[in-house]
Amino acid sequence: MVHPSRFAQVFAVAILALSLTCVTAQAQAFSTPKNISNNTDYSYTPQVAVDGAGNINVVWEDDTANNSNILFSRSTDGGVTFAAPLNVSNSLGFSFDPRIFVDGQGGINVVWTSDAPGNHDIFFSRSTNGGANFSTPLNLSNDAADSLSPQLAVDTSGNISVVWENDSITFGVLFSHSTDGGATFSTPLDLATNTGGSFGAQLFVAPDGSIDVVWEDDSTTQSEISFSRSTDKGATFSTPKNLSSDPGFSFDAQIAVDASGNIDVIWADNTPGNYDILFARSTDQGATFSSPRNLSNRPGTSRNAQIGVDANGGVYVVWQDDVPSVFNNRDIFFARSGDAGVNFSAPANLSNNTGDSSNPWITVDNTGGINLTWQDTTPGLAKVFFARSLDAGATFVTQNLSNDSGSSSDSQLAADKDGNLNVVWSDDTPGVNQVLFSRFSSPQVTKHPPVANAGADQTLECAGPGGTPATLNGSGSTDPDGTALSYVWTDEAGNGMGTSAIAQVSVTMGTHTFTLTVTNAAGLTSTATTHVTVRDTMAPTLSVSVSPNDLWPPNHKLVQINATVVATDTCDASPRVQLVSITSSDPLDGDDVQAVGGGQVPFGTDVRSFMLSAERSSSQTDRVYTVTYAATDASGHTTTASAQVQVGNPAQYAAATSAHKKQKGRDRDERRDHERHDRDRRDHDE
Repeated sequence: MVHPSRFAQVFAVAILALSLTCVTAQAQAFSTPKNISNNTDYSYTPQVAVDGAGNINVVWEDDTANNSNILFSRSTDGGVTFAAPLNVSNSLGFSFDPRIFVDGQGGINVVWTSDAPGNHDIFFSRSTNGGANFSTPLNLSNDAADSLSPQLAVDTSGNISVVWENDSITFGVLFSHSTDGGATFSTPLDLATNTGGSFGAQLFVAPDGSIDVVWEDDSTTQSEISFSRSTDKGATFSTPKNLSSDPGFSFDAQIAVDASGNIDVIWADNTPGNYDILFARSTDQGATFSSPRNLSNRPGTSRNAQIGVDANGGVYVVWQDDVPSVFNNRDIFFARSGDAGVNFSAPANLSNNTGDSSNPWITVDNTGGINLTWQDTTPGLAKVFFARSLDAGATFVTQNLSNDSGSSSDSQLAADKDGNLNVVWSDDTPGVNQVLFSRFSSPQVTKHPPVANAGADQTLECAGPGGTPATLNGSGSTDPDGTALSYVWTDEAGNGMGTSAIAQVSVTMGTHTFTLTVTNAAGLTSTATTHVTVRDTMAPTLSVSVSPNDLWPPNHKLVQINATVVATDTCDASPRVQLVSITSSDPLDGDDVQAVGGGQVPFGTDVRSFMLSAERSSSQTDRVYTVTYAATDASGHTTTASAQVQVGNPAQYAAATSAHKKQKGRDRDERRDHERHDRDRRDHDE
């Protein structure tokens, strides 16, 4: 059966071509290569692991004419001497593809693939006495399907996890675990729910004991990267989560988990139009992942990526890439993130020579050194090249590590707790392929980049149209090396905003991004961003008064009314004012409300004068006009206020009635005076 992504991989291999220019300076002090297989058989694919005491443990495939076995050797003196190889698989079939993991209890755990049962199965063996002997190999898969590509990890409690792929019949990703030091294993559990085939599983046990697995799921038209996680020592796993979720072919997934439990996954993906290296991260124990980020972003074919993380949140990715149309000219590229995967550097070409550079390996040691190996044909025959960075990947020193007359390949690298580097590879200089070993035992002090912290995002209430004061606080930035930091703040336009840990800035309305760049004494930098949002949640204040506000008498005449409107707003110096309505307490005639000069009042505009009719309904004591204005600020907040005009004000009516009564009284008194005067005159005449 042909699997789509596998066909794509084969095709990609056929067209790969990378350019390489090797930079060699101040070569690291490695020991003279030592032949640790040291026999007449062909030895391949060495794997190396170092225990807590610094003992170096190596396994490899040893081929004879009739079969192949998994051999083991150990050094307890820093690689000066190695024990005679011990046959771990000890079968008549062909055993290959070993993996080794030394656990916290000192147990040496080895898995491999063997066809001894008649099909390919996954076998396990363990030593609890420093490799003096190993347990009888245990068949973990033990089924009719072909099982391949085992991966192995052990948690701090000694629980052993193994994952592999079934390449026939069931086509799944199988998982099995042991809680008794490898004496027994659980029935294999298929993690994949995909029926089209699942391949290339990778396994990582997080610091909290959680088991994280990624793999490739295939269909007839595409392949995706799936993720699943167990928090109960492998008893159950989460439903597979699609990380790539795109229309292309995704494969070659790798996984790393940092000390804080953040999960980083990389893979090759041809969705961009060619194969690029994509990255996704989970900060919530695998519940969600970031959208894939293209790290390589080049026109060539990028693949065989490896990932490493350090204790300070640094993420480091290395891969091989080619130059289109140039055959056998691949190069080794590297990208780094100093802010936990938020941003990555532009890809740097580390090999940059005329040969073919491929199959990179990365190890980040406890001192923070970034250590790489790869296979390189620049000298003619393939050699193992080594590169090391002591400044978080800003610069590398590269050297030809194998540097012999033969061909070298299959390099692996492991660091001990003190940062000593142990490298193994396969080399045919002795006449047949043997496993060689070299050690770098004088690591230099690694300079770490600082960790920038721009502070939490802020949301502030607007303080005025000229800007709102805000405090940018980068005092949470740190330097792992303990040196003093310098600070530079910039806004989104690149303008300088301050050169101290705490900067005072004035921020206009909206959301603004500020970037903090910190630099330590070694000249290494790190950046972080923070966002300040200034918002206006308050409506304007509004007051309205009108003059005149009393119309008397109700003589049916139009009177000009002038409105005084005062609108203020904290953030908007000139809120928009508009006349909303003029209403009446009794029914209006069509001409009771008019614009100055006649016609309709232009409601919805900032008109401050208008005409009102001084009249009232016969059934009403008075008429009340209500004049309403609205003020709207730049943020869209609106407030309204009203003033009233009365026709037939009760106070005026009462005063007029009283004056009328007084006048009638005066008239009556005057009339009586006249009547008395006339009567007195008549009496006098008589």
